[in-house]
Amino acid sequence: MQVERGQGASRSTGRAGIRRLVPLGLLVAGAMLLAGCSAAAGGAAQFGAAGPAPGGPWVIDSGAEAPPAGQRQKIVTIGDSIMSGNGLDTEEAWPAVLARADDWQLTNLSEDGSGFVQPGDDGRTFSEQVAQVIDDGHGDADAPALIIVSASSNDLGLDPGKVEHAAKKAFLALHRAFPDTALVGLSAIWGDQDTPPELGGINDAVRSAAEAEGARWIDLGEPLAGRFDLMQFDDTHPTAAGQRVLATAVDERLRSMFDAADSSAVF
Repeated sequence: MQVERGQGASRSTGRAGIRRLVPLGLLVAGAMLLAGCSAAAGGAAQFGAAGPAPGGPWVIDSGAEAPPAGQRQKIVTIGDSIMSGNGLDTEEAWPAVLARADDWQLTNLSEDGSGFVQPGDDGRTFSEQVAQVIDDGHGDADAPALIIVSASSNDLGLDPGKVEHAAKKAFLALHRAFPDTALVGLSAIWGDQDTPPELGGINDAVRSAAEAEGARWIDLGEPLAGRFDLMQFDDTHPTAAGQRVLATAVDERLRSMFDAADSSAVF
């Protein structure tokens, strides 16, 4: 199982190490108790199969050419292993959950271990993902309605100035290739434990780069904070339920950003 490069080193003594000392029976009982409490409270525990969201499928009004009748709007996601759904089936990753519920056609280019500066497990950074979507998007009819680019904890420990420079190049290239496409930058997703202060510097660098090219910015916060029940046993990557929580959070921000009629979707 792959581990985020930026996260693995800084979290090796975190909750994952503690869990190994807890008897299995207590873990199961605790998980059942948490699930029961969450279900009683409603909210993010309303997990189910990823079908149409309660808010219903909706159209992104970005200025990109509308798809032909009967075809879905195209969205593209660029990011790391949180976005790719590491440890899960690809259809369980939050971009796939979001696209199915909102009736969009998804191209998820995210790669494990990658960042704007940090090469991923395949030796590539986000710049190669950007190049791929540009190569695939020939002509106005093929332009995506929306491209989401996520900041990544994989860039932790690297110079934020270099991260910002690489991010500016990425957003500039996307803006030039797709001037009518909605570009959205997304803050890095950490997990259930306390967020390292350095991650704020990474988010600030990517936000500055995004806004310099007219892209919108979503500060997602930390939807998984304190929810170790939504983390896989590597304590880095969300479970399928955790991915649905992320899909809900992103959908709410997008609906609000684009003035969609209903922003209360829960997957």
